[in-house]
Amino acid sequence: MPDSSSKKFVFNNDADGLYPLVLAVIEHVRQSIQIDESTEFKLKMILVELLTNSLKHSGQDKTVLKIGTAGNKINIRKTDTGNGLAVRCGENLLEWPLPGRHHTDEIITIYGDSSAILKAKLHNNCRLRFFIEETEETNPVNISSLAEHFGLMIITRACDTFDYEFDIDTCTNHFTVTF
Repeated sequence: MPDSSSKKFVFNNDADGLYPLVLAVIEHVRQSIQIDESTEFKLKMILVELLTNSLKHSGQDKTVLKIGTAGNKINIRKTDTGNGLAVRCGENLLEWPLPGRHHTDEIITIYGDSSAILKAKLHNNCRLRFFIEETEETNPVNISSLAEHFGLMIITRACDTFDYEFDIDTCTNHFTVTF
């Protein structure tokens, strides 16, 4: 069984604390497993996007990151009690938890640019998994959608799996990244 390590980090949703926390997490991962420059770069991008998301959307005073390593895998779980995920899909604004229970296996389109489309497969009204569908379109990037969902695209491209879940019982958001 491969060695594993887990550590919890608390982010006080203060912009000045974002980069020092990113560096602390990277150092923890380096002490737990051997990572190359490419993996470190992806880890940094993912952490910056997750924590920036907390600054912009959580509305709470703290966010918890749980970092796990096992073998050559890295798992990041970001938890906060702010507002649920909200994504604009065309003209519709979807906010989690979604009403009803009829969403299993539904696929939604969240964002697209000239190289890829960010989509998500709904597991139920509280959980989804982001994924990328490559495209060969030559249309320019739609700047109006860039600011809102581009971070989700960055995270999805940088990892193997990227999931979101809203826990109805605790009103807690969980973003889980594995790579």
